[in-house]
Amino acid sequence: MKAVARIEARHLARSPLLWLGLVLAAASVTPALWSTWPVLAGDDLLAYQSSLLIGIGALWAGAWLALRDRISGASDLLVVTPTAPWRLWWSRVAALAAVSAAVFTLLFATVLVLSAARGGRGLPDLRLLADGVLGVVLSGWVGVLVGRLSGSRIVALLTGAGWYLVGMVAADFWSQRLSPVLLPTEPPSAEFGLLPDPLWPHLGYLLGLVLLVGVLLVGLAARGDGRRPLPAAMVVAVVAGLVLTGAGGIRLVALPEALVPLGPDRVDWKPVAVADQVVLSDPSFAYPEDGRARSCAADTALSVCVYPAYGTGLALRVHQTVAPVAGLVAGLPGTPTRIRMVPVRLTGCRRVGELQIWEQTLRDLQPRPIVAGYLTCALGQSDEPARPASSARDARDVVKLWALVASGTVTSQELQQLSEQELWDLQVGGEQPSAAVTPALAMAERPADQVRAELAPLWDRLRAGTLPVSELPGQRP
Repeated sequence: MKAVARIEARHLARSPLLWLGLVLAAASVTPALWSTWPVLAGDDLLAYQSSLLIGIGALWAGAWLALRDRISGASDLLVVTPTAPWRLWWSRVAALAAVSAAVFTLLFATVLVLSAARGGRGLPDLRLLADGVLGVVLSGWVGVLVGRLSGSRIVALLTGAGWYLVGMVAADFWSQRLSPVLLPTEPPSAEFGLLPDPLWPHLGYLLGLVLLVGVLLVGLAARGDGRRPLPAAMVVAVVAGLVLTGAGGIRLVALPEALVPLGPDRVDWKPVAVADQVVLSDPSFAYPEDGRARSCAADTALSVCVYPAYGTGLALRVHQTVAPVAGLVAGLPGTPTRIRMVPVRLTGCRRVGELQIWEQTLRDLQPRPIVAGYLTCALGQSDEPARPASSARDARDVVKLWALVASGTVTSQELQQLSEQELWDLQVGGEQPSAAVTPALAMAERPADQVRAELAPLWDRLRAGTLPVSELPGQRP
């Protein structure tokens, strides 16, 4: 049987369907991999989620394997061979499991190597590798099952498409936890991982399904043949499969949708709804100092600290992004002197002198939200500027847009072309944020040093929100 398994493995290794799944998976993971800062404890999830596409390729390859004897006319010959049919089919599905697992492992390892080559640090979660292997094995065996029961390539193709759609559609429901691939609603933290952590129960759940499908395949292969597999082993496998699937599924469904760490201790991790209520309703809330953000880059005006998994490279990148705008306002009252990565979805200055920014915002390498958050803090504005009843321009919004232009974060031409929504995303308030563009451009026509010198005596009134736009530098009476 080992010889048969090796022969089948060589055939499957050349299957265009299996490699099509690999190509699709690589195409899906590459843009996401290059659009974020490399970190092994994060890129491993990108590689893992691509197992859904590899699983579709394995499903199709398994269906073609099941249909091969019927199409070639070899089905009748297998019945009279000395080897029991179930042994032959077990060798085939074992080969399919080995090859599909190897294909996923190849992609998983490649993604981690690329991440490390780009400077990624941290420790990948190898449970994701094990979970992905079980997922593609299950997909391949489901393909064999569909092929044997339907005898139709069309049905097999439609099943593969349905397998993908179910996995994607289920991402919006609690039932997503019961799909072969986990698609978390919240990205993992390189410091805290997935919250809650569903991997151990999901591994047991998938292993149970693999056992059940494997027993079903062996049973179908032995149907009508006197040389049946050992019934005791079949019973044990079925019982183990049911226990693992049931226990794992119940545990997965019982987990909360997502947890947000409001502090470093487990008691501080709250469901999303509770955490959002705390963050939004309590202006005094700030993520506590837990000593986890230890990789820093600093100068005399500003320090940036991130989690060690991101390394000082990301801290330096963020520092270089914010330094030009920090140079415009550094030393003025209320300006932050530190930026710290936190696991909470906020960008605010709730600790004196410190700007806290959500981990994923810093990792996404989008400079404008980071710079806008710094300016919001420096100007004494709230994290979420409310739209006022009137369209009056706030001088702080004008200064914010001026600083974005003066620092080179946004060009004058880009500022004029930004939509109302894009300006709102930069935390510019008002019913019509674009009303702040013209006075900001007027300020930008003057030398930045001169504007800063004229802003210094007005700074306290500006931060208090009592300074009219007409008193800003460069405004015509």
